[in-house]
Amino acid sequence: MKKIPVYIISGFLGSGKTTLLTHILEYYKTKNMKPAIVLNELGKVNVEAHLFGNEHVFELLNGCICCTIQDDLRTTLTTLLDSHVKNPIDVLFIEGTGVANPLEIVEVIASPPLVHSFEIQTIISVVDASCYLEDQSIFTFKSVRDLLKNQITGATLVLLNKVDLVNEKQLQKVQMKLTKFIDPNTQVMETSYGSVDVEKLLQKRSNAIIYPHHHSACSHIHHEHTHHHVHHNGIKTLTIQNVPSISRRQLKKWLRSLPEGIVRGKGYVSLSEGQGIYPFQYSSNQVYISNLPREQTAEPCIVLIGRDVDITHIQNFYTSQFLLK
Repeated sequence: MKKIPVYIISGFLGSGKTTLLTHILEYYKTKNMKPAIVLNELGKVNVEAHLFGNEHVFELLNGCICCTIQDDLRTTLTTLLDSHVKNPIDVLFIEGTGVANPLEIVEVIASPPLVHSFEIQTIISVVDASCYLEDQSIFTFKSVRDLLKNQITGATLVLLNKVDLVNEKQLQKVQMKLTKFIDPNTQVMETSYGSVDVEKLLQKRSNAIIYPHHHSACSHIHHEHTHHHVHHNGIKTLTIQNVPSISRRQLKKWLRSLPEGIVRGKGYVSLSEGQGIYPFQYSSNQVYISNLPREQTAEPCIVLIGRDVDITHIQNFYTSQFLLK
């Protein structure tokens, strides 16, 4: 049986992985090809499932592939192979959480018997040009800097996203910083809103991927396991449910007034200006609220992801801003 081509999409919180994936899926629709998607979320709720419509989606929730649910990924891929016999797919995309090391995903795919059924084409690392220097600064926790480094060094293609949010001088600084970590042969593509030449993006770049030996990988993975548990102690996810109806202005003002440690926000809200449930996204201090409500029934909720933030403080802040008014 022909191996299923696999693309791994990694990148820090809010870098634009999901937006990129939606562009890629649009491309596959024009080709009448059938993709499958594995989505990994840190929280208990996937508030971006609506973006993928009727696509063949597998959700891995409430954990990170690289730490706590590697076995779940193996099980999911095995299930996918079983269904592939009667319901074949053309390609598989795996989007890790914003704190996943892509090489941990490679380790799963490279293990028997999965290695005989899947073939990695490219490991794409999405970098947020507007936040990268700040995330790499000396004031950022070492665990975050190491994670960013691992996501880039483990990539065979780096997508420098959100270049529209930085000036030329800042962009040059980011480019110089990247060259310190990536292989000289690793291509860097610059973009805004994850909009790229998809055919070029999907070129096979697997010859730069080194599959570790089973024996030598053990100590490496053990080390990485320990490392990622450290950085997960700093990354926290907060899901707020039963969110009251609010205005667009209220939501934007509240999100932008959150502590700096909050690097990602997403969810569904009931807007006072309209009827229905509206999806929203927050990253890089930018807020996007959809103009169209969701067709499916969904409960209003807000998912916040941040590093070393006081969740109790956030909950109290939310209560004072929304519930006590």
